[in-house]
Amino acid sequence: MAVGDYVRIFRRLWWVVLLAAVIGAGVGAVSHQFSKQEYTSTARLFVSTQSGTGVGDAYQNNLFSQERVFSYAGLATSEQVAARAIDQVKAPITVEELRAKITAVPLPQTVLLDITATDPDPATAQLYANAIADQLVKVTSELETSRRGGEPAAGAIVVDDASYGSPVKSTGLVTRILLGALAGLAIGIVLAAIIGVADTRVRRRERIEDVTDSALIGTLVENNGGPGVIDLAAGGVAVERLRELRTNIQFARTGDGKHPHVIAITSPSAGDGRSTTAADLAAVLAESGHSVLLVDGDLVDPSLPQLLGLTEAEHAQAVEKGLTTLLDRQSTLAESTIRVGDFRLLPAGPLPAARRQLWGDDAAAQVIEELRVHFDYVLIDTPPLIKYSDGAVPAALGDGALLLARIGHTKAAALRKALTVLATAHAELIGVVATGEPANRKDRAERKAEAPAADSGQPTEVIGQLPVVAADQESGQPRHRAQLGQPE
Repeated sequence: MAVGDYVRIFRRLWWVVLLAAVIGAGVGAVSHQFSKQEYTSTARLFVSTQSGTGVGDAYQNNLFSQERVFSYAGLATSEQVAARAIDQVKAPITVEELRAKITAVPLPQTVLLDITATDPDPATAQLYANAIADQLVKVTSELETSRRGGEPAAGAIVVDDASYGSPVKSTGLVTRILLGALAGLAIGIVLAAIIGVADTRVRRRERIEDVTDSALIGTLVENNGGPGVIDLAAGGVAVERLRELRTNIQFARTGDGKHPHVIAITSPSAGDGRSTTAADLAAVLAESGHSVLLVDGDLVDPSLPQLLGLTEAEHAQAVEKGLTTLLDRQSTLAESTIRVGDFRLLPAGPLPAARRQLWGDDAAAQVIEELRVHFDYVLIDTPPLIKYSDGAVPAALGDGALLLARIGHTKAAALRKALTVLATAHAELIGVVATGEPANRKDRAERKAEAPAADSGQPTEVIGQLPVVAADQESGQPRHRAQLGQPE
């Protein structure tokens, strides 16, 4: 991943870093409240050796004593010395616990050894330090005495007995909070990076293009206007993006050089915006004067009747007749469609027990061709490709598919698999469309500025409106109007 990718991860997951820092600061504050005051008490020992009469002997003995200090420091924290000290003071403590409380530090360039005991009770700290010092003197004397008897070659002498324990300077509240916040910040940065790398959802338009190896033919923004077909008269960036997509579709060419008219609207997973995009695209194509049929080809979970806000009577008709009855030749095209605004809807109809059998029949190709004859554009809403691969069949029978990828929702692996499903079905990819892009502040400000003009009844100029391109480029006019013999 590039540096820019990590920057985007931290911009998106800044709250993780902040939360970790706050938790770290809280832990630092709590640790200060529950920390116990410690006291230390130190006894000082002098290490000596048997001295000769000459100056050279005294020098050699001093060097020997300095070397012995480090050995005695190790003995001071040994199990034997600790066990003897416990026996001396009759303390209710284990050997390991006492050893953890003792430190022995030789003073540099001297023969002095400081033995320090730490304990929450100052008197106990003094008791432990003196006991360890006493027992160290005895142990060193035993070790330095030859088995044949005589005086010990070296030994330790207590110079200063341990005094009453003094309080240890502990880390202050502010310092603990700052240290906790810094530790939490570091953990938050690592955690945010791990979450960001593990999250394979596409977050940018450029990422969708990288995964599909195809330039986007449209980027649709979030439409906060509520359910139903988008209000084209309201204008705004959402409407303009739809019109841009309409223009790009009208200019698009299939592999044989023709303009696509029967288009499957599909995507890898649920929630990518297929039904909403299909309905909005039907409205914006009908706005330019074309006859448009929106087909609810999702025979698993059809949602267009509810999305379009059909009446109870229309709902009843949609359940009784639709695509499935048309494929079974149980109803005519005129009987199966419903007028919705400026376009027609072909609902799913009664849900079949075997979807693939319907799509696999030769009647499916005949129905697609019949729809092509009666309408300039046929938009087919399909189920998600990853879970239901039969969603690629309408794309293969028609002119191709528009593949949708929702920013912040669709995963890269699912998008790749959807491309594979379409390729396996020999369905042509007309283009890739990004959905769900958040509108920036500038776009929202422009939309709010346009609202008063629309409310006052004055004509509102749509800035940057793209020209309407007819489906039939040669004639410059819609190819035909739908004449189905059904009252509108």
